[in-house]
Amino acid sequence: MVERCPRCGMRFEREEGFFLGAYVVNFGVTEGLMLLLLIAYVLVQANNANGVSVLPVVLAAAGAAVLMPLAFYPVSRTIWVAVELVMRPLEAGEEADADAHRVG
Repeated sequence: MVERCPRCGMRFEREEGFFLGAYVVNFGVTEGLMLLLLIAYVLVQANNANGVSVLPVVLAAAGAAVLMPLAFYPVSRTIWVAVELVMRPLEAGEEADADAHRVG
């Protein structure tokens, strides 16, 4: 991923460990997906008298647990930058630094 916004020049990683929040967003979305898979399995089991094999659900959950964090991480970084900018807007020094690196 790029260090700065290609349009405005803002440095994405504002401090050491900045993207720990992105990890938390990614973890929460992945866990939410796991919860949805579990709820779907329970609902299918409750509505099916013969029962349903757990193997397809375990395979789907394992695949989702591996692939979802990899696919969603760039999106979670973007979401975290947006949340951080709302909570803590750019300071004057950061704005000047962004202006110095602005393209076009």
